[in-house]
Amino acid sequence: MKHFNHTNRNYGINGSRVLGVSLVIAGLIVLLVPMFVEVDTDPQKIGLVGGGAILLGAVLITMFAGTELDYESSQFRKYHSILWFKFGQWHDLPKIEAAKIIIHSFRSQHIPNGITPTMSGPVTLYKCVLLTNGSQFLVFDYSKEEDAVAAFLEIKAGVGI
Repeated sequence: MKHFNHTNRNYGINGSRVLGVSLVIAGLIVLLVPMFVEVDTDPQKIGLVGGGAILLGAVLITMFAGTELDYESSQFRKYHSILWFKFGQWHDLPKIEAAKIIIHSFRSQHIPNGITPTMSGPVTLYKCVLLTNGSQFLVFDYSKEEDAVAAFLEIKAGVGI
């Protein structure tokens, strides 16, 4: 495999995907209600408000960040993605000396913000850490151990360590 892609779906404003889904649903309701109920509003205004909500919701739903490794050209980039278009600059990949998996457990505490759930509890992250010059270079977080191990093995094979 010549590419490795790690996406971080938690990028951006907390609850942006929830807000995006809410806007898409609201936009659909705005567009569909006039089909069943008589309204005095101009159809063009209804289309603009409903379409605008759907478009803004789609942007929020598709926002994420990530890191790509290109083994063939020995480059990497950290990118941001909006509407599936990735924006980021490619850089030379330094020599990766080692890779390891670290298990990080902590207690999560969320502050109520009206959008995201406010559940608190223990969280375990599996971190795939790439080391260069004796220090960590890139860290990829996974919630499942199997995903972290698969990424670890793929990166080790890709960079040849």
